[in-house]
Amino acid sequence: MTTKKKARTANSTYKKLAVQWLKEVLCFVSSSVVADSFRLRNRQLLVAAKRYLQTKQSIVNRIKKIIFILPLLFGVSINSIAQEITISTDRPDQSDGVSTVPIGKFQIEEGVTLAKNTAINNLMMRYGITHSTEIRLLLDAGEEFKNYGLQPITLSLKQRIIEQHKFIPAISFVGYLSYGRIATKDFQNNDWPFQVKFAFENEITDRISLGYNIGTSNKFKNLDLSAGLGYAITDEIASFIEYFSTISEIADEHNVDLGVMYLITPLFQIDLACGHSLFAKDDRFFITLGASYLFN
Repeated sequence: MTTKKKARTANSTYKKLAVQWLKEVLCFVSSSVVADSFRLRNRQLLVAAKRYLQTKQSIVNRIKKIIFILPLLFGVSINSIAQEITISTDRPDQSDGVSTVPIGKFQIEEGVTLAKNTAINNLMMRYGITHSTEIRLLLDAGEEFKNYGLQPITLSLKQRIIEQHKFIPAISFVGYLSYGRIATKDFQNNDWPFQVKFAFENEITDRISLGYNIGTSNKFKNLDLSAGLGYAITDEIASFIEYFSTISEIADEHNVDLGVMYLITPLFQIDLACGHSLFAKDDRFFITLGASYLFN
C-alpha cells in the first residue's frame, strides 16, 4: 500500500495466508505452494502521499518564482528540478496493489510474520523495467510447521493495464512462479507452483480507496479473493481493513486483517498488521511488521 495509493487498501506479497491455513487443516506442508506461504503486502498511503507531493510542488513553484533569475545567471534551467516520487508497497495486506515501481528504480520490502507454528522472514525486491512493468524476487525463510530454512524462491511480474477512469477501476496483472528445488532441504519439492491474479483499485475520495484482487492458484483449482478498504488518516499515516479468502474443492477459508502504515519519508515506510480466520474451529491469528524503502 502507499500513502496516496493507500487511502486505498494496503499494498503486498503474493498473498498466501488463507491457503496456508487451509493446508494446516489438511496436514500438508504449506510452504511448497505459491499460494501457501505468508507474504503480506500494502498499498494504503498513496492518496495522502499525493497531497503530500502536491504541497511540496506548491513550495517548489514558489521557490521558482523567487529564484527565477538564478538559472539565467548560472545557465541552468529551473525545470531541471527532479520530480518527487513516493513509495508504494505491496505489504502489509494480502492484496496486491495496482501500482508499479518507477522505471529504473529498485525497491525493497522486508517484514516478519508470526503465527502458530510459524515465524517467517518475508523479503521482496522489486525493479521497474518500464513505466508500467516491474519484476520481483521473493525470498521467504524461517520456521513453518517444524520445517526450517529457505522456502522455494519465487519470481513475479506485475503489469499495469489501465488507469482509473471515473468509475472504471485501475487494473493490473500479477503473476508468481516458484521452483520447488531452489530451497533448503525441508522445503524442497519438484513442483512449479504458480499464482495469477488481477488487481483492481478505485480511488473513492482523496482519503478513501477500495482495492480488490481475483486470482487462481494450485493449478487453477483454487479461487483466491480479497477486498480491502483503505483510509488515509493523515498525509503520512494510513490504515486498512481487508477480507481475503481461498475457495477450493476441499474446503473454503475466510479471513480478515487490518493494519496501519507510516510514511517516515516519501521513500521510507514502516507498517504493522494483524489478522484472524473467520468461521473456523481453530483460532488462527497472525501478526506482521515490516519496513520498505525505494532507492531513488
